[in-house]
Amino acid sequence: MRAAIVLLADYKTQNLARRMAVELEQGYQVAFMASLLPAHISLKQPFAFEDMGKLEGYFDSLAAETAPVQITLEEIYCSDWLGYGILGMTVKETSALRDLHNRLNRELSRLFKDTSAPHDGDEYRFHLTIEMGETEEFINPYRTYFESLVTTRLDSTFLAEYAAIFYYPGEDLQSFINYKILPLTG
Repeated sequence: MRAAIVLLADYKTQNLARRMAVELEQGYQVAFMASLLPAHISLKQPFAFEDMGKLEGYFDSLAAETAPVQITLEEIYCSDWLGYGILGMTVKETSALRDLHNRLNRELSRLFKDTSAPHDGDEYRFHLTIEMGETEEFINPYRTYFESLVTTRLDSTFLAEYAAIFYYPGEDLQSFINYKILPLTG
């Protein structure tokens, strides 16, 4: 089992990200993948855990102790990672985001055997993935779509008021659900 812990985007950002995902699907026949989950900023990428009850208890406490977080979206970006094309939004790093990321890494490692995940630690860059998928060697619809945009600047700010657990039942990170959502009330 794996889980990710995330902050959910506000409805305006949800709608923008979904509009862009539909444009990718309609214009470039890109299958939905990342956009099947609500638009979000990952605080902790998918990590292994052994006990859902223990994870839920931790998450309940985290949400109760954490205040809503100001999020600034800076621009749309396109990148490649291990054969995947990715279209996303850069998120301005703040001490609140970095502190939450570091707290999760520290505290989850005390609860479960191996909670390491790609990009953990100081190298982690906060972002909101719009859509992603496998690309062919010379064909990247994400890059083509990105290059067709009139502007990539966003300069958008919202208050993330909800956190969520995304659940992945096995090693296949393409099978997932939004397991639980809680308001940030700290």
